[in-house]
Amino acid sequence: MAEVLRVVLATLGYGVLHSLLASRMVKQAVHGRFGSAAGRLYRLVFNATAIVTLIPVLMVLAGNTGAVVFIAPMPWAAVLVVIQLVALVLLGVSFLTSDPMHFIGIRQLSGHDPEPRLVTSGAYGIVRHPLFSTALLALWCFPLLTTGTLAFDIAATVYIVVGSEWEERRLIDEFGEDYVRYRRRVARLIPFIL
Repeated sequence: MAEVLRVVLATLGYGVLHSLLASRMVKQAVHGRFGSAAGRLYRLVFNATAIVTLIPVLMVLAGNTGAVVFIAPMPWAAVLVVIQLVALVLLGVSFLTSDPMHFIGIRQLSGHDPEPRLVTSGAYGIVRHPLFSTALLALWCFPLLTTGTLAFDIAATVYIVVGSEWEERRLIDEFGEDYVRYRRRVARLIPFIL
């Protein structure tokens, strides 16, 4: 039980930190303290921080795998791995559709970052958050499930669902009625479920 608690706390702690750093309040505070240069660097530093702070969470998970809950027998294990691979390919395609240079934060460094555009085609025409959806699919299709990985999957799912709601609020602020209309016709995380 202790391994489950450690994994949940590490995962949710990561989620809280990530959400806090993504918040308008923190962005404005950094911009106010460090000026426009901070605005150009913020996205790049935010992404680097997200990667670096995920490493301890994965280390906690690796050290607290716990008891085996489920092992998919063949051929189902192979089917689950294929689904994971497809999910990772879809994640990559979705990432490439969403202006990767802006997403990473490289375009902002030049100071000539064009106005963000609302992407509604491709995977974004099926779900509003394909990066989250494909990550969830990859997580939940792992053929070996332990108490630790189950705790991680549940905590990550909670974070993604809550985080996608916060992201929705930011997107409504940014794109207004265009996003509201898009939201009415495209599912948030699970295709065809509005």
